[in-house]
Amino acid sequence: PSPSDLNAVYTPSFEEISNGSVTLTLTSTGNGNCIAVEDEVTFTIQPVPFVNAGPDIEVCANNSEVQLGGIFFNADGAIWSGGLGTFVPNNTDVNAVYVPSQAEVLSGGLTLTLTTTGNGFCAANEDEIDIEIAPAPVVDAGLDIVRCANNPDAQLLGTVENAGGGIWSGGNGTFLPGAGALNAVYTGTA
Repeated sequence: PSPSDLNAVYTPSFEEISNGSVTLTLTSTGNGNCIAVEDEVTFTIQPVPFVNAGPDIEVCANNSEVQLGGIFFNADGAIWSGGLGTFVPNNTDVNAVYVPSQAEVLSGGLTLTLTTTGNGFCAANEDEIDIEIAPAPVVDAGLDIVRCANNPDAQLLGTVENAGGGIWSGGNGTFLPGAGALNAVYTGTA
């Protein structure tokens, strides 16, 4: 409540927090004929730990490994948690590769948390990253086709899911209207 209360609580100023320390002096009062005596105590103020797990990431189910890129400072380290997959080389490497479990791939995503460690007197800080796992593309070229040599044109009936389109390749013939049409007509060469 006041400087004369021996059990007072001291709240440092913004400047003292920025400087990282403050020295307080306790001086005796009511000394009679004696000279006042004093003693000092220094409070060291640690900076708050900071952590950033990085931006949210989107990957595909058939390429689901995630390169993590967390950062921290004012702490000795950081540790990843959450998820059912594997951290390579380990979960204390802020730049680890995360390999999602099959269950996470099927569910379409997960959340990982990066938490500071070795925080001194400060509370740990944490940040999350969301990983979205999009379904893999599915391609079906259709059934095999048998054609006669005097009638070589073949109607193709391809389908593509979870992608913007598809492109035909192979053979020496032509695709009409073009190799990018899923229902193109293929004309073989002699």
